[in-house]
Amino acid sequence: MEFRPFTLRLLQPIVTARARLEERQGFEVRLRDGALVGCGEATILPELGTETRDECEAALRSGQVEGTPAARHAVEEAQLDLEAQRRGVPLCRLLEPQAPLEVPVSALLGALGAAELAREARAMVQAGFGTVKLKVGHGPIEEDFARACVVRDAVGPRVLLRLDANGAWEPPAALAALHRLAPLGIEFCEQPVAPGRLAELRGSPVPIAADESMATEPELALHCADIIVLKPMLLGGLNVALRWAVRARELGRRVVVTTSLDGPIARAGAAHLAAAILAHGPQPAAGLATGRFFAGHDPLAPIGGRVILRDEPGLALRRAGDESLAFCE
Repeated sequence: MEFRPFTLRLLQPIVTARARLEERQGFEVRLRDGALVGCGEATILPELGTETRDECEAALRSGQVEGTPAARHAVEEAQLDLEAQRRGVPLCRLLEPQAPLEVPVSALLGALGAAELAREARAMVQAGFGTVKLKVGHGPIEEDFARACVVRDAVGPRVLLRLDANGAWEPPAALAALHRLAPLGIEFCEQPVAPGRLAELRGSPVPIAADESMATEPELALHCADIIVLKPMLLGGLNVALRWAVRARELGRRVVVTTSLDGPIARAGAAHLAAAILAHGPQPAAGLATGRFFAGHDPLAPIGGRVILRDEPGLALRRAGDESLAFCE
């Protein structure tokens, strides 16, 4: 195994209720078996539940990755990529033989100003997206409501609009906000309150999605939320996420696969996971269309609101004869 650090720079900052993100850091992991190379990614975000950069590097260097979800994710993804190449199948069909090779995805909106937000939302619809996502909770509810109205007016009534509060609200404020936002036709709201408090949102007029809660209290989240958001990087790998998807399906919950603004290797793994889950029935659009926020080539750029996976062995991100993904610095 070998690994190297990378820094991915965002073309524009992404503002959430928790942070202002301007770059993403982590490690690319490679496992070699003769001419075959399996790739994995560890992209750290300690404020959401991964280990720190130093802890991730130490885990990768020692090979002891239990307890460090990003490092564990990277090693397991590289192993799965390698195994899928050995078997000559796309990684999604290693996870689930009947997996499709197309994954519907949502468009995350990053603009802050009203005019820019409206233009971005309209552009996403023109590009074929049927679902858009808006970050809320980093200002007064009046601002959130105004921005959500701008998006709804821009995309029209048929496009799905989902919100993500990143745990910013207290339960009473969350319920009040969701009652105010509900007439806009909200698909669901991700993590309106902090982990541990989802049960206080019973009676919400907007469906509730558990996001950060899945990394800290998954069983409680499964019983309190309508939709389960799976971020493989925070959960410690694709197989762990797939097991939670099976559990969610048993309880009648819908599943959304997304990432924590990861790089292309991790997004590819998440897309293969989403495809494997789709083999068992339709799910809400996955949150995987974030490559446009980064400089450089996006090997997973959606076409018509869908990520198209190659019918080639493994992750199938590299071009023929090119061992590098050319995204590391």
